[in-house]
Amino acid sequence: MKEKPLILIVDDEKDFADNLSEIIRSSGKYDTLVAYSAEDAFKIFEDNKKLLGFANRIKLTLLDIKMPGISGLELLKKLRDKYNHQSGVMMLTAWEDAEKFQNARKGEVAAYILKPYKEEDLMNKIDRFFEGKDLWMIEKTKWDTIVRENQLKTAEEKKETPPPASYF
Repeated sequence: MKEKPLILIVDDEKDFADNLSEIIRSSGKYDTLVAYSAEDAFKIFEDNKKLLGFANRIKLTLLDIKMPGISGLELLKKLRDKYNHQSGVMMLTAWEDAEKFQNARKGEVAAYILKPYKEEDLMNKIDRFFEGKDLWMIEKTKWDTIVRENQLKTAEEKKETPPPASYF
């Protein structure tokens, strides 16, 4: 049986996060984990490494922007620095703010979701993310292969040791 995509929900509002998790799991298509702080979320990412630490089981993170302590935007930067783009991110917020939205987009998020959300709209965004994720990964793999072949060819021409392969 194929493993369901794993979604991490990060929100300091416990009832909201738990409800969101239940809605997503009840679709039958996804598994979820919940973190109530950015610190807990980062630990969950660390605990879900696979493939010798070069990949992560978490495929999508639903991340609240405004949280006490480390904000969602700070966590986004930390995740991108450590894990690159292994997990897609959708930002959650209870308030509209163009500046925060632009900051979120600079962090290369898949979507921006305003609370309260419509369940059908949220599930459509999640479904569309996963439909596109496979295509994106295929294209990224092709691109990575081309880049690696060029690195090896250049190193061979210069009679140098090629750089280590990238796992991201």
